[in-house]
Amino acid sequence: MPYHEPDPSDPSILVGVQISGSEETELDMAYVFAEEFARLGFSEERLQALFHDPFYAAANRALQVLGEGKIRSIIQETLAVWGRFPIAVQDAAERKQWDISIDSLRQEAKSHLRQDRQKS
Repeated sequence: MPYHEPDPSDPSILVGVQISGSEETELDMAYVFAEEFARLGFSEERLQALFHDPFYAAANRALQVLGEGKIRSIIQETLAVWGRFPIAVQDAAERKQWDISIDSLRQEAKSHLRQDRQKS
């Protein structure tokens, strides 16, 4: 079977379908997109651009259905909650590497065992 032709009997074949939704569904999706990207540190301008970008089909559709004013208010509301937390990625401090051979650990364990046996 050629690589680019899917087998219709394959149960793992990816199938996408479009489900019609209501204005309430679009409102929920707009909040989800705004919150997710606000948490990632997007500014109001970047969020506006995201909703206007056809690449983000669901966000763009929400803009078409709900209108510019509603999307702007959703973005502002979301940023009021999540826009306060600046995100900073910081590497952990480098830890000191211990250079201990396995043989020295074995010898230490044996000496502790001997001491424990002598005590009992």
